[in-house]
Amino acid sequence: MIALFAFSGLVFLSCKPFLWYNYEILLNPSFPHRAWYDDDGNIILPGFTRASEPEVREVRREPSPRREIPIPENIEWIIIEDNPEALHKLDGVPEISPAMSVNLPPRIPMRIHVQERIVAVRRITRGAVREGAKQYRVSINAGQPLLERAKDDLVWLRRVTWNFLAQPVWVPTRRREIKQYSRGTLFTLDILRFGGTFAVIFLGLFVALNYDSFWQITRSNISVILSSPSIESAGDGADDALIETLKQTAAQSVDGRERGELISFLPTVGPPDNRILIPKLSLNVPLVTPPLDSLLKQDWTQVETDIQSALADGVVHYPGTARPGQAGNFFVTGHSSYYPWAPGKYKTVFARLPQLAIGDEYWVYYKGDRHRYLVTSKKEVSPSDVSVLDQPENKRISTLMTCTPIGTTLRRLIVQAVEVDPLSGQPLKIGERSEKGVTPTVKLEALPI
Repeated sequence: MIALFAFSGLVFLSCKPFLWYNYEILLNPSFPHRAWYDDDGNIILPGFTRASEPEVREVRREPSPRREIPIPENIEWIIIEDNPEALHKLDGVPEISPAMSVNLPPRIPMRIHVQERIVAVRRITRGAVREGAKQYRVSINAGQPLLERAKDDLVWLRRVTWNFLAQPVWVPTRRREIKQYSRGTLFTLDILRFGGTFAVIFLGLFVALNYDSFWQITRSNISVILSSPSIESAGDGADDALIETLKQTAAQSVDGRERGELISFLPTVGPPDNRILIPKLSLNVPLVTPPLDSLLKQDWTQVETDIQSALADGVVHYPGTARPGQAGNFFVTGHSSYYPWAPGKYKTVFARLPQLAIGDEYWVYYKGDRHRYLVTSKKEVSPSDVSVLDQPENKRISTLMTCTPIGTTLRRLIVQAVEVDPLSGQPLKIGERSEKGVTPTVKLEALPI
């Protein structure tokens, strides 16, 4: 206890000047409290006693030397004492009365100040770049230990994981035999079992939803493989006969006229509705044109709804594209596969469209006129590529589009063709009409009635 009191007394005596100094500041606000540093860097408080005023040390600072700006020797001094009108030659100086006497300082060229600013900016920029590089070096050096630690942690984690997967496990089999496996082997078998089950279920559902499209493709491929040469030649002859029938309608009228058939004297006309015929795919489907009201109103949601509704009745002539025989792009789209429960019987109309090759042809009957198209290119594009809808002003082309692969909407299959003359097969120019079979004029009394 005595030692504690002694230590407290020493602390009080050592802090007495400081406590007394603060006490005087609180009781006497006018008390001059100014401290300073001595030559050794110690803080010196002003000395004071009860009978005398505290001693205050006055610190004087030498005035900083003024910066002298160098003045070039070829400076023109303009002194306005007797001639005040000379002041008007200076820019931005207001008029003064003649009684005023002004001594103007020399005009320093602005170039000196600009150069000084440029030098200062360069100095600051170099300093900032050096400081930034220094900070980056410090950060990289500080991050190296962390990278080394992370590397060690990864090595440790790999070792622990491998030791865990390599642990033996004894599993009883159905025959009550115990077999030894590792944890890694069991984990791999579980992944394969689960992944295989999921793949089989997904594949079964996918095929079930798109069975009609896959069956059309499979049946077409099987018929080609299993057909005999005689059947194959008969099939080719059937396709050729259909093409020749489309080309030589006028010739059939002449043959029928020789046999005395009345129908042979009627003019050649097309089907009552718009249709598209693809001989290679054995397709003869309606060509539907949706209403244009939504397109004129720029209601794109309703436009898509109208297209989807029209696809239930055949293939769709895309709204806003050229019609057959016009300059531009006659655009047709159809389903390659669709939901089995959806209405309509044309959900798989373009399932075999990938089988079309360059050089194949298809026919379009539009408002009683027939148009022949020859395939020139085939490609796949993304669904967001709208360049396939472009309307060239110097061509008469057609485009067939469907989704691919079957059952997905990942890509779009684009088959482009050029319109050619139905008889000669030559590409048609803008405004050119196709050659038509001319039916000879027959008098009414000559008809076999």
